Parts: sequence; structure tokens; C-alpha cells
Amino acid sequence: MAEKENNPLINFVANLTGNQYLKVEEDLGQGFVRLNISEAERRQAKHDIQSMEDIVLEMLRNSRDAGASRIFIASTKEDNLIRKVTITDDGDGIPTELHERVFEPRVTSKLENLITDRYGIHGRGMALFSIKQVSDEIDLVFSAPGRGTVFRVQTSTGLLSERKDQSTYPTIKYRNGEPIIIKGPHNIIRTVLEFNLDHQHLEIYLGSPTEVLATVRMMCLDEKARGTSAKSEDYKIWRCLKPIKAAGILSDIAERRLGLRVSIRNAQRIMSERIVTLKPLLETLTAKQEEQEEPERKRIDLMKTEPLAKRISQADLEHIAHKVSDELKIIGDKYFMEISPDPEVCADRDCIRVTIKLQSKGNY
Repeated sequence: MAEKENNPLINFVANLTGNQYLKVEEDLGQGFVRLNISEAERRQAKHDIQSMEDIVLEMLRNSRDAGASRIFIASTKEDNLIRKVTITDDGDGIPTELHERVFEPRVTSKLENLITDRYGIHGRGMALFSIKQVSDEIDLVFSAPGRGTVFRVQTSTGLLSERKDQSTYPTIKYRNGEPIIIKGPHNIIRTVLEFNLDHQHLEIYLGSPTEVLATVRMMCLDEKARGTSAKSEDYKIWRCLKPIKAAGILSDIAERRLGLRVSIRNAQRIMSERIVTLKPLLETLTAKQEEQEEPERKRIDLMKTEPLAKRISQADLEHIAHKVSDELKIIGDKYFMEISPDPEVCADRDCIRVTIKLQSKGNY
């Protein structure tokens, strides 16, 4: 790079065309380029991919940078050894002729609009290349301009680590009106949630392949019920499910086009709407947070709420006591009993106690 800076011809070209000339090794067309090594090194990320959570994070950053507004993440674990994750987004998409090249080092569509976030610089063209190096498989299942992208990644937990607890949702609190995570394992759920909290305009869904497929299909049906007809240039990949009416076809299309492996039996359950669809992750977390806080709220309410009996005034309590005493006098005569004229009354937490002294008449 120093030689280029000292070369008068290079300096002349750079001044004429801008610094962009010095950043690019190869123009791949349709907005994709291969960066020079020096430019890629300048954009070096803060950390390498060391876990499955890192893979999910890098894929989310790619979807965000591609202009996605809706992202589906299907995660499953097989035999406690294999983790499979499929990420589908409605971003810009990748041209067919570049489907293989995006896995090569330093290939990116972010020449001038690289993004810096809490995780470092993004846009050096190394994320997919790095994921390919550490995963068992990574497939670009589908992508086309304007229709979104589907990636499927498979890793061995013995070779690439992940958090053992992948089911616990983190706990969030609000500080100055902003949500923050205060505790919970650093699993895939937390990774996705932290990213979603930083980018709350994104609608992110996280669940099993069956849940994701059920959710996507229901979205298609809702569009059909509303009479919404997507324009051809806005025909996102998941809308291929709209005309499907057979479970076997649904299972087949789900795997080939959406990277979701769902059995025919589960496809039948989806068709009959027996699978609960997913809500956006931020809504799911809010609901779980309320469930966690409900027992605590009930316990606090029991401690602070005034006992029901204490709401009755002393005058009304005495009125009740004398009414009971008067009624008892009528009955007492039948049994040769004298009733004390001064009944005692007290209000406990949720009851009223009236004490009336009895005396026998005559020799009884």
C-alpha cells in the first residue's frame, strides 16, 4: 500500500477516480466487488467466529445490511451433536451468478457503505468465508434480487461450541425507557434478542423449522384473506407457499426452497392449523417477562392489599352484631336461653366474628 501511495501514477488515478479504485481488486458486477487485501484487513472484525452464536450474529448482520425488514430463524439440534440453523430474510437478495462467489474471501456488496456497530466493522467480505471454514455445511438455498435470501448452516457441537442452555430466555429491565438485558445465558436466543433490541425496526422470528414454516404459511394465508396481491418485484420467497394445498408438497417445497426440513406428519399438522405460530421475538420476550413477573406481583399484592373485613366501619360492624343478637333472642326463648345484650364483634382479614354470650333460664 505504501508503494501505491508513493506512486505518482496511482496517486493521479486515485485523485481522478476517488479512493474506491484502491479498495477494489475485482468488480464482480451488480454491486458486488472483491476487496483488496489491505482494505479487507482495515475492516477486520473485533472477533473471529468461535461459536454457533457468532455464526447466527454474522448472518443477522448480513440480513440487516441487505435491507431486510423481516427475518426468520429456524434452529434445531439433532442427537445432541448437530446444530442446524436456517435464516430467511426479505432483503435485497443475491444474483444467481454470484451464489458461489459470496463464499470467497473479501467478496462484498458494501464498498462504500460499510457499517460499524457494537460488534465492530461489517463489510469486509469475510463473514460467509469464515462461516464456511468452521461449519460442516453452509448452503445458499435460495436468493434472488428483490425476493430475499435463505441460508442453511450445519455445525458439529463437538467442533464448534455453543451454550449448553439453548432454551432459557434472558430477563430484561427498562432503564430510562430503554430495554436492557440484565441476566441469562449467552445462547442463540440472547444473541438474536440483543441484536433485535439494537435494531427494533426488524421483525425477527425464532423457533423450530415446523414453527417457522407454520408462521410463514399463515402470513401467506392472511395476505390471501385480505386480498393482498404482491407485485412481481416484491414476490418474496416464502410466498411460494400460498397455492400449496397438500402436506406432501408443503414438506417438499419447504426443504427445497426454504431450507426447512419438516416431516409430512408435521406438514399435515400445519395444514390443519394445529401448530401455534410464532410471534416476533420482542413480543415473545415481553409475554414471557410478564409470566415471570406475575407470581411476584401476586405475592406483593397479597401483602399490600387491605383485608376485606377491614373495609367495614365499626358502626356497621356493631349494627350487624346487634341484628344477629336480636335474631338469636327469638330462637333462644325456644331453648330457654338468655342472650347477652352486648355482643362482641371483630373484623379479621377476610371474615367477621360475632361473639354472643349465652345463659340458661331457670333450672335448665
